[in-house]
Amino acid sequence: RADGSSRFGSESLWGYFPSAGFSWNITEEDFTKNIKGVVTDAKLRLSAGTTGNQEIGNYLSLASIGSVNYAFGGTIQTGLAPTRLANPDLRWEKTTQYNVGLDLSLYDRRINFVFDVYYKKTKDLLINVPVPLTSGYATVLQNIGGVENKGIEIGLITENIKTENFSWNSNFVFSANRNKVVEIGNGVNQFFPVVPNGSLLQQQPVTVKVGLPLGTFWGYQSNGIFQTQEEINTQPKINSLANTKIGDRKYVDTNGDGVITALDKGDLGSSQPKFVGSFSNTLSYENFDLQFSFQGAYGGKIFNALKQQLEISTLGTNASDALLDRWTPTNPSNEIPRATSSPVGIVTERYVEDASFVRLKTISFGYTFPKSFSSKIGTKSIKIYVSAENLLTWTKYTGFDPEVSSYEQNNLYPGIDFGAYPNSKTFITGLNVTF
Repeated sequence: RADGSSRFGSESLWGYFPSAGFSWNITEEDFTKNIKGVVTDAKLRLSAGTTGNQEIGNYLSLASIGSVNYAFGGTIQTGLAPTRLANPDLRWEKTTQYNVGLDLSLYDRRINFVFDVYYKKTKDLLINVPVPLTSGYATVLQNIGGVENKGIEIGLITENIKTENFSWNSNFVFSANRNKVVEIGNGVNQFFPVVPNGSLLQQQPVTVKVGLPLGTFWGYQSNGIFQTQEEINTQPKINSLANTKIGDRKYVDTNGDGVITALDKGDLGSSQPKFVGSFSNTLSYENFDLQFSFQGAYGGKIFNALKQQLEISTLGTNASDALLDRWTPTNPSNEIPRATSSPVGIVTERYVEDASFVRLKTISFGYTFPKSFSSKIGTKSIKIYVSAENLLTWTKYTGFDPEVSSYEQNNLYPGIDFGAYPNSKTFITGLNVTF
């Protein structure tokens, strides 16, 4: 197929996206006759193709101007100024994917299994790339770099029990994906996305680096609190000797040069989970039915930006009660540094937390009245039910919700939690009447 989009530069409006697929119904072959009592259906699937992404908004390949206030002669005047650089070479982002799959049904479709292995590579990523501030701009939208994803997806649907009065069905889904930046472009190995305007962050916690997944957190490893002047005089410091005080946080000198600089920052984990899954069940007994489902993720990280901000002792805004245990001469804490009127929010492993969780996502219990009752009042069926969503969550994350990320742009800011409103618990009771 060929797709055209006016969102791109005048010379790059069109993208071309071929694809092909092949499937083989194995159980239609003669050599499977002896196993049909066990294997009801088996299908092998192969596919390859390229798809395009144009989801960048309108007119972003064009330069723009906006209103700006200026001071002339002591009065404010409104004028116009350039606000966005043009990029006439902006083009489609392309993803090429290869997939091998198997669909398998056993024992008269009581067990149904779906398995997929995939590899996909995205190139010409549509990314707001930082540019020197001397240009008058912070970023420009470009096609740059490439990302690789590979993984597996497994689905299992089973009919566990089926009798005249009772049935139980289950559905299990599991997926594992490995993401990696394979190219940035222009000979660059690493860059830091710009902190979004209006952000609480003083430092960028996310890096894009060849060989690491998107959403990799980048910062310092902390190493306790300076307790004596002798420690300050002899150990690596992030500030000058004169500016470092007893009660300030220590950081690990990873490169061994005797000082703490940006070169000592490193990989603090990724927001990409190692795997995600869900498990749902439907049970029915006579006129009663019960449905419930769990979902979860394991291995991903989340940057608790709200916690970082609340642990900064600005002396003028609200703060976390963790600061009650801050370092003082009478409370030589080795975890929370001293209070200061000019703090800086430094990215450390303290604020990169485990985002693994298991959640009871939905549960519903219902009762369907007998047909003899519903027919008496002129209806086909009547059902009452109660249900709940997000009822229970098991997680070590100290923020509001391990699933919440309040800012994400082009997949460069996943896993940053500014304290956005979490998934709410919902309780519903209802009546379904069919006439």
